[in-house]
Amino acid sequence: MSDFQGPMMETEGKHRNSIMKQCILAVFGLVEIVLRCNLIMNDFQGLMMHLEGSDNEAGSLEAPSSDPESQSWPKST
Repeated sequence: MSDFQGPMMETEGKHRNSIMKQCILAVFGLVEIVLRCNLIMNDFQGLMMHLEGSDNEAGSLEAPSSDPESQSWPKST
């Protein structure tokens, strides 16, 4: 009877390791999603602050220039 328990315990151990690997991968996937959302929200907040800071220019909406050197994009820090 003890010969039968050895392979069963080994199979359960491999199954448990497989489940743990899946759980760890799922957690890392969720962490990646949260980090991406935070980075996107941070960029969006910076854009909103940039737009709020230029209230005096809000009245004059004009088409952007096609010259890339004349465009001023906010630099991320």
